[in-house]
Amino acid sequence: MKTRHYKLLGDFSALLVVIFGLGLASSSALADKTGTDPRDFSSKFMPYYINTELVNGTKINQMNIFGLFAFDKDFAVTYDLPITVQLDVPGFPKENSMGDFGLRFFYKPGSTQFEETSHMFGAEFKFPTSNDDSIFGGTEVTIASPMYVYVKNVQITGPGFIAFMNFYDFDIFGSDPVTKVSKYRGRWFAMIPLAKPGPNFLDGWYLLPELQPVYDFEATDDKFSLWLAPELGKLVAKNFVMYAKPGWGIVKDAQTDRDFTFEIGFRYFMDN
Repeated sequence: MKTRHYKLLGDFSALLVVIFGLGLASSSALADKTGTDPRDFSSKFMPYYINTELVNGTKINQMNIFGLFAFDKDFAVTYDLPITVQLDVPGFPKENSMGDFGLRFFYKPGSTQFEETSHMFGAEFKFPTSNDDSIFGGTEVTIASPMYVYVKNVQITGPGFIAFMNFYDFDIFGSDPVTKVSKYRGRWFAMIPLAKPGPNFLDGWYLLPELQPVYDFEATDDKFSLWLAPELGKLVAKNFVMYAKPGWGIVKDAQTDRDFTFEIGFRYFMDN
């Protein structure tokens, strides 16, 4: 299993070398019209499918309805609903359910927006809407996560950015000593344009590697985990992006840490 995962990483890296080389020959880099910049408050619909394999052999397949609604230029909310989740634990029958519903609120104060950098604030909430208690740990816990986001424009292969999204997760309803939640969770990523927008197949490609460090304050052992996922996407049309995103657990000592993930989805911009 691990050999297959590392072979996929090698094949993925080779593909990036080809696209990256062709992209450098382009006269201009891909503008950020991909829906990946946290500062972009344009309304969009972004459903995705993700397959997750945990260290203990558990497999999770889910289809999520995801999107962003912009109230104005300074305030937006994302919604994330796993409409179907299949949990396959070794030695047990497969379980099917709806997943837990998530909302994330973004606030972008004008006083913290600068030419090259941006500071944003917000909060994320996850509600126990699953109709099967065995999905995702069998708990009925509502989780709140204050959020701070820092974004900086950078030149890598062209105009891009780096972003650091930081969360502190804690339980607010339904908690008990077994289900208590207290963890730091990071989502750090960089936009790397690979080719300029255009009508041809080799146009409009980008790479968005993401690193997710997690530190669980409640865990007795194996408190820290680290996950890496390079998103490869293409601007297919002015208002439509498709992407694929394999991911690997880099530090994965706990049995419930992610070993391998694969996500595929699209983004449709409703403001264009």
